[in-house]
Amino acid sequence: MPDPLKFNSDAEAFQQKRLFRFRLYFAYGFVLLLFVFLISRMAHLQWYNYERYHGLAEGNRISIETLPPTRGKIYDRNHILLADNQPVYALSMIREKMDDIHAFELALMNLLEGSDPEKIEAYFKKFRQLNRSKAYTLPFSVSEEQAARFSVMSYKFPGVTLTARLKRVYPHKSTAVHALGYVGRINVKELKKLNEQEYLGTNIIGKAGIERFYEDRLHGSPGVQQIETNARGRILRKLETTPATPGEDIHLTLDIELQKYAESLFKDKVGSIIALDPQNGEILAFASMPTFDPNLFVDGIDQKNYSRLLNDPHRPFINRAINGQYPPGSTIKPFVALGAIEKDYISPTKKIYDPGYFDYAGHRYRDWKRTGHGLIDLNAAIAQSCDTYFYELSLTMGVDAIHDAMSPFGFGEKTNIDIIGESKGILPSQQWKMETKGKPWYRGETIISSIGQGYNLTTPLQLAKATAILANRGKIIQPHLLKDELKDSSSSQIAIKKISNWDSVIQGMVDVMHGKKGTARRHGKGLPFKVAGKTGTAQVFGLNQGKYNADELAKRLHDHSLFIGFAPVDNPKIAVAVIVENGGSGSKTAAPMAINLMKHYLEEKLTGISTQTESKQ
Repeated sequence: MPDPLKFNSDAEAFQQKRLFRFRLYFAYGFVLLLFVFLISRMAHLQWYNYERYHGLAEGNRISIETLPPTRGKIYDRNHILLADNQPVYALSMIREKMDDIHAFELALMNLLEGSDPEKIEAYFKKFRQLNRSKAYTLPFSVSEEQAARFSVMSYKFPGVTLTARLKRVYPHKSTAVHALGYVGRINVKELKKLNEQEYLGTNIIGKAGIERFYEDRLHGSPGVQQIETNARGRILRKLETTPATPGEDIHLTLDIELQKYAESLFKDKVGSIIALDPQNGEILAFASMPTFDPNLFVDGIDQKNYSRLLNDPHRPFINRAINGQYPPGSTIKPFVALGAIEKDYISPTKKIYDPGYFDYAGHRYRDWKRTGHGLIDLNAAIAQSCDTYFYELSLTMGVDAIHDAMSPFGFGEKTNIDIIGESKGILPSQQWKMETKGKPWYRGETIISSIGQGYNLTTPLQLAKATAILANRGKIIQPHLLKDELKDSSSSQIAIKKISNWDSVIQGMVDVMHGKKGTARRHGKGLPFKVAGKTGTAQVFGLNQGKYNADELAKRLHDHSLFIGFAPVDNPKIAVAVIVENGGSGSKTAAPMAINLMKHYLEEKLTGISTQTESKQ
């Protein structure tokens, strides 16, 4: 039997040896090729791309975080805090560390039970479009309970970090909101206009009022810090920090206690009160009613609250102090009268007869007093608010002369207060009508313009400024809300030929309050100081010769109630303008509100002023 281990022939043995050598060389070659590949790959990684992969490796260990600046605080004139920053918890997220964003979103909703799911859903819709490697903060704070739950479950949320941040808080809630404004999340339109480097790590910006106007001061500049983390993203240590520059704290001219009192005077009424210091233009109270709570906007207002405010028939979003444009009514009579006697259109002592109406071109223009005022001069015309006197005077002057008399007091122009979005009102003239309406001016329009009706429109702030200038006897002031930055206007003075003309007009306003027949005389009784004032009633609804009966008209068609005034007369410390929408007679509604505000300020805030004034009298 042949041996199977032996080859049958030499040829077969040779063939087997050859095959073995081939396999051995192939194995050697394969191993050598593998080593060449490994060495070349190592060279590629270690030498040629060292900088790139070293940076990536360091990125896994060292990360750079932006340090948002602390927003500047806002105080009133007495150093009472109006806008503060409160520490809260927030969640910061990096998208590239999340495997399934949808599942992550649902898990987070469940974890943050109590938070608005619509806000979370809206955030993640936007989050999916953002840079994958950057950290973004959830647009609302989380409660301490939610923060505690997250800390326990944080291992389930890779890429999410619990951080502390400062949230804007308005401790007085709705008080002075139209002056302060509010902050809110930066939108796409705003983002395009901003310096992105200055807003790194920041997601809020001033939206209205002082918060918006002084955004550059309040915002500050961000800082950066390098931090070392482990494989799980847990912070090990801080390597290098460039601190953020905090925003500037600012003080306003507002007196928050006077502001609260001013707002309380409205109760359920709608309108505006402006009180300012006539000597320097500092605004003491800036009320627009109704108001709303600015805290609702800091983290983003929910749809329910936004709809409620938006659909409120009284429209609380409107800043009536600078955007409410109203017919000024009889409050303009002192300014028209001053222009008339200054340009010698009429003498202060000249009397006209008022039968209770004025006929012109077949139309009868009625006085507010149906029986008329009889013989009346300029002083009585202001004190008793005689319409007929000004009807007749207006045809002597003409609309352009009325325009020129009122323009220096700021009517028809923005006051340039430090709030964005102010309206300019309308001070009509022949040129204005031709440019805006494309029609000529008619004399009948001059008649109604003389008592603040027709095309005339003014804002409460314009009325307050004009009243302050009148109190100063022509010194033009600049209304402003920022304390310690008075714009010097001492060189600006309305030129008047006769100083006595100021006295004539102001005395008429004093008699409004303290005269025997003044329209607001009942509110001037018993005051420890003298007030110069002027009531006004602006018609909203045309009656076409009919008789006004408030009981038969809808509330929205009732007349507006107005009042302007300043006190004490000899040394004015406060000038006030009040407009109450659909409030009826100025003497019944706006006048007592203004007087109460003056009393509150002069007696509570400036103790001794009234006594000094009485001693002079």
